Amino acid sequence: MTKLQFLVPVDGSENSRTAAKHAVQMASIYGAEISSMFVADIHKYAVPDILEIVKKAGEEYVDQVRKLAEIKGITIRSTKVLTGSPIEQILNEAEAIDANLIIMAAIGRGQGKTAPIGAIANRILRLSNTHVMLIRDTDCKEQYKKILIPTDGSKDAEYAAQYGMSIARRYNAEVYACTIVDSKDKILEMHITSLDEAGGGRVFGETVAYSEAIIKRMKQHLLDDASRIAENVTKIANKKGVTAEIIVKDGKTTSEILKIVKNQNIDLIVLGSTGKSSISKMVVGSVLEKVASTAKCSVLVVRGSRIERVVPEL
Repeated sequence: MTKLQFLVPVDGSENSRTAAKHAVQMASIYGAEISSMFVADIHKYAVPDILEIVKKAGEEYVDQVRKLAEIKGITIRSTKVLTGSPIEQILNEAEAIDANLIIMAAIGRGQGKTAPIGAIANRILRLSNTHVMLIRDTDCKEQYKKILIPTDGSKDAEYAAQYGMSIARRYNAEVYACTIVDSKDKILEMHITSLDEAGGGRVFGETVAYSEAIIKRMKQHLLDDASRIAENVTKIANKKGVTAEIIVKDGKTTSEILKIVKNQNIDLIVLGSTGKSSISKMVVGSVLEKVASTAKCSVLVVRGSRIERVVPEL
């Protein structure tokens, strides 16, 4: 059987070493092979002598990954030190090895553990055709004990749920399936009187406010629909023998997801990369980008277009 391929870009930072540890742990669980790489940014290190020094340091960094993998008995497919644009080289290497998953630090050299997502990680997240896992250190280290799966009911969200359950099953993790409803955005509290409604004191074309009772019923309808969407994730969990709890919140999607992460001490968020709501559309300023950029835990973005790359149940 063909082994899964994990690509692990490193930059020598503490955050990068943490990501490498996560990658090795996951590879040992899934029986995957690892390819590690370092890219000396030719635009940043234009002086030849300095570039050579950086490349030698890169050799040490990829060798550190090799040693970590050997301890766990993981096959290292390749360790490469390249020059050029880190973004282009990482994307090219992922395609060349047909990577199932890119695992890298959410933040790079010179950034603290709570800093927003790094520029390279951000571009890889947007441009990669394969699944991307951005690592941040949590109290559980390389072990994922609590996994959050936001869902909007789309097919891509279902793929993300399948991937998340695969990880939860192997890490013996708890799962929280959440759906966020922004009722203020979806419910119009005013409406225009139609011709059929005119009369009895109402004027055609008049703006009329809905009663509190009607607004309350509309809000409850939205919450009930959201619960049904989240229940689809629990059905996947049940098939995999995983425990999943439903969380439905009313509010701004990004802020509510981040609140859940904090309140439940989430170690990993699993998101679909495209979908029918703002949760999973990977565009500038999207919920997905905001969550991936600011969450204080690791984030896995699953590409629906590469669903054949979803980690299989072994």
